[in-house]
Amino acid sequence: MKKLFVFLLLGLCAKAMCQPVYFDADGIVYGITSESDRTVEVCPYYYITNNPYSGDISIPQTVVHDGTTYTVTALGGGAFESCSNVTSLTLPATIRSIGSYSFYNCSFTSLALPDSLRFIGDHAFSYSHIASLHLPACFESFDDCAFWARNLTNITVDEANPHYRSIDGWLYSKDSLTLCLVPDGTAGSVAVPQFVRHIGKMAFGFGRNITAISLPEGLLSIGDFAFNCCETLDGIVIPSSVTHIGIHPFSYCPQMDNLSIADGNSHYVMDGLMIYSIDYDTLVSCHKSGATVTLNPNLKVLGGFENNTWVENITIPEGVTDITDNCFNGCSFRSIVLPAHMKSIGANAFFQNDNLTNVTMPQTLLSMGEGAFMTCMSLTSIVIPDSLRVIPKNAFSNCIKLNSITWGNDVEEIGEYAFWAMSFYTNPHITTIDLPSKLKKVGVAAFGAETNYLRYVNFTGPVDTLGEAVFYHANLNHIRFANVAPGVPPAVKGLGPLYGVRNIQRIYIPCGTMDLWISDSYWGQFADKFVEDCDGIIDAEDANLRVYIRDGRIIIDGANGEPVSIFDVTGRAVSAALSPLPSGVYLVKVGERPAKKVVVL
Repeated sequence: MKKLFVFLLLGLCAKAMCQPVYFDADGIVYGITSESDRTVEVCPYYYITNNPYSGDISIPQTVVHDGTTYTVTALGGGAFESCSNVTSLTLPATIRSIGSYSFYNCSFTSLALPDSLRFIGDHAFSYSHIASLHLPACFESFDDCAFWARNLTNITVDEANPHYRSIDGWLYSKDSLTLCLVPDGTAGSVAVPQFVRHIGKMAFGFGRNITAISLPEGLLSIGDFAFNCCETLDGIVIPSSVTHIGIHPFSYCPQMDNLSIADGNSHYVMDGLMIYSIDYDTLVSCHKSGATVTLNPNLKVLGGFENNTWVENITIPEGVTDITDNCFNGCSFRSIVLPAHMKSIGANAFFQNDNLTNVTMPQTLLSMGEGAFMTCMSLTSIVIPDSLRVIPKNAFSNCIKLNSITWGNDVEEIGEYAFWAMSFYTNPHITTIDLPSKLKKVGVAAFGAETNYLRYVNFTGPVDTLGEAVFYHANLNHIRFANVAPGVPPAVKGLGPLYGVRNIQRIYIPCGTMDLWISDSYWGQFADKFVEDCDGIIDAEDANLRVYIRDGRIIIDGANGEPVSIFDVTGRAVSAALSPLPSGVYLVKVGERPAKKVVVL
């Protein structure tokens, strides 16, 4: 399950950069979530200490910090993650939410959920040893994989809950028509009751010991990832009544060799172990196959290969326009060519394709989902098509060998963590990046990494917004802003784009904009680093020579005693002592170095 930790790592990095207030009270770490409401959440021990939680723990309803009393309303993400020495836990009646991974890999076997609880985050109980849970009356919702607990065999619900009910330990919607969750500890052969019309998303997910499932006639829909990670499930018959099957219903069902659709189904058809829509224009599922797969030529929407570790070669038909979310997540391709008319790639479509070294994207590609190529650790180069304007969050995050990016002409936005830990993470020889000519916006930590050799960044486009810690941990020397128009410094988010950056030596800014940058509430702190880039060129040999305008005067730093001459556009010598200079263009000559052009506005 290593893919889980990638998301957790990024979440922790984001939390560290936001710098909320943490404090310790009686051995428990808390984080302030609202000063106005005086609320806190329980946080992982490692936020401020090296001592894992252990023993019998009772969380109080309120805690005091610096003389202020705060109410404990939540467990934050990973609050007790892998705290295997916690023997029991008591939660207060004020807890409204339990965050992602809160009890991941915990050892205690029982937990009373408070009546105040409304929400449980993803993977909250994953790999824990919880055997049973009771959901209170006000409980409202839970995220994916929240109850992936290997020993969980029974879930009960307060009768007054308006959203859910429990029947024989399984979780249903209040009207009983939707089967929401089968506890992961369920084993053997099971039958879905006749009254069920819908199987919810991941309802049987991680049911590793379920060997057979009988579905009733009258069933109308099967949700996304419905039988995900049912490792010992060997067969299933999809009823003729089913009209909708979500994405990747049988992801990582390696023993599933007996899959069929009942006669009379007018919506789906089988081809080997592949499930197509009745007209073959959508591939819903191909959970298992041979090394080479031949797809129907009528195909337009491609999905269903998640965790298919058998397939190595695939030719995508030219008519395919869309790849669905998670389509090739966890597959083992070395290269893939996307068809010439492709329009969209879904979220996590190629996530964790460890062997993928090359992908060819067409010039028709209009959209790419979050994490599309995340953790493709063998990917070395990409060419972004001109048609793609937004590179989304996590798009190429953790592609640690990616060392070549050819930007499309129309890229305007790069999302959060889009290139987190690319080759700057491991290769000290990859030190420079030129960003797209139309780039306007860059998100949080887009080019960050825990180890980062990036030294030179060139913004060639009209960038107007930069997120927090864009170049996190980079050892940046020079940044160049060439075409910021109309010379206004980019707006910044949070702690600013240079948070976590070391060794800034020069920030090259557009000619004649020194006063704007110095007066900016964020950028002004770097005033001693500014160089007005009036010739549009950064000469590495002149890196220590600064020529810029301040208060109408030409300022020259780094001449080191060399003779200085200033000329106007007619070639007439101008006295450096003249202040302020009339508006115009001037040439500055320092010793035998190339002349620099500056503009006085």
